[in-house]
Amino acid sequence: MATSSLPGLQAFVAQIGLDPLPTFATADALNNPIDIYHSYLAERLQTLVECDPDVVYHSIRLSKTIEDGDLDIVLPKLKLDGVKPKELAGELLKKFLPHPLFAAPFKDGVHIRVLFSTKNTPRLLLPYVNDRKAIYGNFPALGLQDQPESESKKVIVEFARPNIAREFTIDHLRSSILGAYVSNIHEAMGYSVVRVNYLGDWGKNLGLLGVGWQKHGSEEILNEQTDLFRYIHDLYAKMEEELQPEQDARKKARQDGQDTSVLESQGLFAERDATFKRMEDGEPVAIALWEKLRAVTIEYYIETYAKLNIKFDEYSGESRVSLDPEAIAQVESMLKENDIWEEKDGAWVIDFDKHGAKLGSAAIRDRNGSTTYLLRDIATVFDRLKTYEFDKMVYVVCEQDVHFRQVFKAVELMGRGDVANKLQHVTFTRANSPVAHPGSTQLLGDILDQCENHIRDAMTANPDEYQIEDRDAVAKAMGINSLILQQLSLKKGDSNNLDFNLLTSPTGETGTNLQLCYAKLCSEIAGIGPYPGPDEIPDLDYTSLSQPPYSDVLRLIARYPVATQFAFEKLDPGIILLYMFRVIDELSACLATDELERAEGEGESSSAGLKRLARVVMYENVRQVLENGLRLLGITPISQ
Repeated sequence: MATSSLPGLQAFVAQIGLDPLPTFATADALNNPIDIYHSYLAERLQTLVECDPDVVYHSIRLSKTIEDGDLDIVLPKLKLDGVKPKELAGELLKKFLPHPLFAAPFKDGVHIRVLFSTKNTPRLLLPYVNDRKAIYGNFPALGLQDQPESESKKVIVEFARPNIAREFTIDHLRSSILGAYVSNIHEAMGYSVVRVNYLGDWGKNLGLLGVGWQKHGSEEILNEQTDLFRYIHDLYAKMEEELQPEQDARKKARQDGQDTSVLESQGLFAERDATFKRMEDGEPVAIALWEKLRAVTIEYYIETYAKLNIKFDEYSGESRVSLDPEAIAQVESMLKENDIWEEKDGAWVIDFDKHGAKLGSAAIRDRNGSTTYLLRDIATVFDRLKTYEFDKMVYVVCEQDVHFRQVFKAVELMGRGDVANKLQHVTFTRANSPVAHPGSTQLLGDILDQCENHIRDAMTANPDEYQIEDRDAVAKAMGINSLILQQLSLKKGDSNNLDFNLLTSPTGETGTNLQLCYAKLCSEIAGIGPYPGPDEIPDLDYTSLSQPPYSDVLRLIARYPVATQFAFEKLDPGIILLYMFRVIDELSACLATDELERAEGEGESSSAGLKRLARVVMYENVRQVLENGLRLLGITPISQ
């Protein structure tokens, strides 16, 4: 990789006829080619104005779109006394001498817009991307500790959170897909990532499932049921139906201002709570059943999540701290020492309003002494801190904003503001409606099967669009990829509904269109011919790439590291997706131009051969950029 070290990069820019690469404190020329252009432009600008080098560098920014140019000199940011920016623009344009990397700049109000040279950009950019391949767009230094000799920072990403008993929802799905992206992009930025699936494996709902098992389950079912995971979920749904009248009665009592303790001390409420209390007390029979149901759940999810290209480092859950009296006792001791909790109606609560946070009150222990969701989540923070010594922990969970703010605030009130500052909640809007799965409780595998079936139906309906050999394998892969891309295309505030018609659409900003374009690009590369060696790439004749749409594609792939860095800062996969859709728009124009040239018959002249070589290098590097983006999003690219 000739350009992967600073000496190598300096030698390379000299090879293509440039002066030594200028150095600026915030430039990252080894990971972002835009910073190479930025540095040369800042050096040139500094010769024209009397200004601090860092001020000059930061007066230059990347244009929002390539239609606005490539780099933008914002003249007011130079902070020159007694100089009017509009007048300065005219003076600077007169003084700008030609530079190998830039076309002639132009004035735009208080801005000077600068375009990259279409002649030299391929010679600089294509070898640069080719040297980095799969790591192009990564910024590994971001994940390093402050001391250079230290290891990578450690981040825990907690996502998915399906419940052992309850139905798998679209919200669990989106958490899974978004959490995988958050994990992937942290890895690309140099972090050591621990992926945690925090199962809903504890609580009163497990007590209700235990009651259901006592009534309807048996050892024979445990040993003989071929689809035990579905049986467990259907059984829980049945028990929820049986409990519903009691829940309705309690709701009415609350609305009427009545005490609900009597209702909760009888019927299924009482059976559920008693069973859960036996679990919390470590009663062997209750724990043995729970362990079996939990093992079945984990086995199912390991197998099914693999289809989504997701592998968790840890399957944890609320039970981990619930079954560790020391972990719970430590938290309760800290709450007590800091005078944070109080007794209210027989329960132990934190009144956050009294501590300056408008978060209401939340129970730590219920009236019957059971631990609550909040207490278990607080204890989990300290359990993970002890186990992993993390630098950052990200929860990717649908809504629950108040709950996580309560967790973070409680940790701060316990005297650990340093830990609270390491915690982050990535939220999104809850789905309006579930995906229907007639006759049974919905599972993750059911959703994946529906996606596969819709893609297979689309293939049957459009045979010309899908000319492939192994339709079943491609339908399975495309179904999952399209599902991932659709979920990631949603903004965090968008309603999260699964639209199967959009899933299979081959046009517009859809996953199917992106995958079809990628496959078409792979086919084009294979059809052009052999790929040049790395030593040949800088010296090829790139004249055929000097005009749009080819030059525009090059300008876009130079921006890929900027897109990944911004997507990391915002933890927003939509930034990567929007970038890739823009690339394939321009790429489609290139492929259409190539097809037209072939139809007109260029022959086998030497110029045609040079053109093919230049384009195969460009297309292979565009393909690499698209692959990098897809893999960041959790997608395995499909080449046919």
